[in-house]
Amino acid sequence: MKISFKWLKRYLDLPLTPDELAAKLTMAGLEVEAVERSGSVPEGVVTAKILSREKHANSDHLSVCKVDKGDEVLQIVCGAPNCDAGNVVPLATIGTVFPDGDGTFTIKKGKLRGVESFGMMCSARELGLGNDHDGLMILPPETKLGIPMNDLLDPDVVYDCSVTPNRPDWLSHFGVARDLAALLDSEIRENPLALPEAMDNVPEDPALVSVEAPDLCPLYAARVVQGIRVGESPDWMKQALLSAGIRPISNLVDITNYVMMETGVPLHAFDIRNLKGGKIVVRRARPGESIVALDGKKYDLTQDNLCICDEEKPVAIAGVMGGEYSGIQNDTETVVLESAFFDPDSIRLTSRKLGLATDASYRYERGVDREAVLAAGRRALSLILELAGGNYTVRCVAEAPKPEPRKITADFNRIRALLGMDVDDARIVRILGKLGFRKETAENVFTVPSWRIYDAMGEADLAEEVARIYGLDKLPDVHIRAMTADYGLDAFKVLEGLRADLTKCGLDEIVCGSLIDEKSATADGIFEPGDLLRLNNPISLELAIPRPSLLPGMLATVKRNAARRCCDLAFFELGHVFCANPAKFPEERDELVIAMTGRRHPERFSAESREVLDFYDLKGVLETLMDLRRVKSFSFESAEDPRFVKGVCAVLKIAGRQAGVFGKFVPALTRGFKLQTPVFGAVIQLENLLSAPERSILYQPVSQFPVTARDVAFLAPRDLENKAVLDFIRNAHVPNLESVELFDVFEDESLGAGKKSMAYSLVFRAADRTLTDEEVNQAHERLRGKLEKGLGVELR
Repeated sequence: MKISFKWLKRYLDLPLTPDELAAKLTMAGLEVEAVERSGSVPEGVVTAKILSREKHANSDHLSVCKVDKGDEVLQIVCGAPNCDAGNVVPLATIGTVFPDGDGTFTIKKGKLRGVESFGMMCSARELGLGNDHDGLMILPPETKLGIPMNDLLDPDVVYDCSVTPNRPDWLSHFGVARDLAALLDSEIRENPLALPEAMDNVPEDPALVSVEAPDLCPLYAARVVQGIRVGESPDWMKQALLSAGIRPISNLVDITNYVMMETGVPLHAFDIRNLKGGKIVVRRARPGESIVALDGKKYDLTQDNLCICDEEKPVAIAGVMGGEYSGIQNDTETVVLESAFFDPDSIRLTSRKLGLATDASYRYERGVDREAVLAAGRRALSLILELAGGNYTVRCVAEAPKPEPRKITADFNRIRALLGMDVDDARIVRILGKLGFRKETAENVFTVPSWRIYDAMGEADLAEEVARIYGLDKLPDVHIRAMTADYGLDAFKVLEGLRADLTKCGLDEIVCGSLIDEKSATADGIFEPGDLLRLNNPISLELAIPRPSLLPGMLATVKRNAARRCCDLAFFELGHVFCANPAKFPEERDELVIAMTGRRHPERFSAESREVLDFYDLKGVLETLMDLRRVKSFSFESAEDPRFVKGVCAVLKIAGRQAGVFGKFVPALTRGFKLQTPVFGAVIQLENLLSAPERSILYQPVSQFPVTARDVAFLAPRDLENKAVLDFIRNAHVPNLESVELFDVFEDESLGAGKKSMAYSLVFRAADRTLTDEEVNQAHERLRGKLEKGLGVELR
């Protein structure tokens, strides 16, 4: 929000410098982010009169002028075509510093084609006062000589303010001036909302307006003005709009924008020629309706959108933007001036769904002062009659019953306790009164002003207002002596430990946003639209769904890195996920997601650097994680999941319960990733992982005796899993068998239909002696026999 210092001075006296005012506003809660000075020129530019002009002896386009700056006549070499004798112009004297891109340049005494010059006469563009660079800026002939140009220009200071959502009354110059009057303990000199109601003493035409959605539009006023003249706005209005960041267009459009920036009430003017039936209907849009707005774009409307219509079609999106068809034209003669109050939630929903944010919607969705709507219309009407002429002929006001004003009972002792300082009762009443909080009774009941109903709810809000105006810088410094409770520290430590373990596994942590779009949320095939939670008022459609899984953010991160040719990736993310549950409240749980792709050893120069990550690398990461977490009992089993390729997918079980699923992502999820290697991933529920029983660490002395190795290979059905073989061998209780490991799987049609070869390495060792070959061979043969009988395999 841009606030003009000159504009504020129309409403009250400001005994502060612009910089002091900026500090005052910030301390009162209206943060000034930047201060811009407009309409000023560098110090050292003064008024001067050209006394004579002679042709330069060594140049066809330069002139040598004698210039009087009041106290001295100087010789200036100039190339402007209009440096004629008698003209009064701006003169930059020696030492004047001009901005020049990121730097500056200084006017110095110099020579142009051998002739000395003692300054520079300036064009409007050189002074930053316009785009005219064809010649010198010519000042009125009666201008006094030798005075600083800034004394003539009356420069302005513009504050770029950050307005918090709870203070829509600050979205206007008069709203800010109202707060300043309380801050400075001064009086409002001019109130643009105080025009007499007698201005509306014209015939009432009930047929002019029909409100079919009073719940969304409890107040709509239309005023008809005939015989207007569309033209250019006066300079003072154009300058005011430019200071507020609005481009002047024409007097009628400028007046509605000016009043909006002045009072905070958006207005709109319709050309009555383009209203079918000459009337206005305020209703919800009908199925299939659309409108081409003033920005030239077509918007498809739904029943959620409130529209201003004629008898046939929408002519404006209520509270957002007018339609192109009904807008003001150069030949417009009769207008319908709209001032209305629209439901903030309705305007916010329309603006978000259509992706259309305007100055009007910005104010309506935060809350416009309903009591100011009719007065703002009268203000605009007075300016139209003054600047565009015409006759005010008829009006119509459609209004639903007003809600009762909010009242707050204040305990002054409680307010002093909240503030921590002693402010007397009279001072509290005076401060609140200056802010519009009217004291009703001796019991300290205050009526909330209409422009503060969106944020002033209770006694604490009154205390805040007293603190703002009394001075936040006057609040005493009090050191907090109480110790804060250590809430949630244990859970934090657990998660930090898990992050450390995942990092030890060679993974890098990422953090993605918790809000996503519906397409991303349902892309993995696990979640349907009905499973999703939705925000009622999302920031945008891309941030409308609380994520049901961490997987969409993870895949988007992998894709983003791959697009930038970062292809060797190993990521993890920990975070909350959210799912709808029709039977009870929505569910929130914690999840861990892992993704890996690329080369196994990208940093090496050997052939190993070309080895690509596979399913077993991810499985190894999970095994390492389980070991680091000291999980007592875990296992892997093959499974099917729509997110992973069939046959390259498994579940992780902890203490017999499924804790997660992992595998190779199906192509549908990684399409367009620009990767030459497959992407593997895991989705794990943190509750099962963090609650897993820990195994005890039991000390066993390392055997001092050597190991003896044997292999066993056999033909087995292709559907026989490694886990089944390992479980069978471990349960066979083979004496002195220390470890068993699969080291080869071979599949080929030459082995027979549906067959594969599996080979295991067996390690034997005793704790108390060196095993003989005979003992090892007996144990080996016994195991081979059990495998053949128990699993039905064919030994090789």
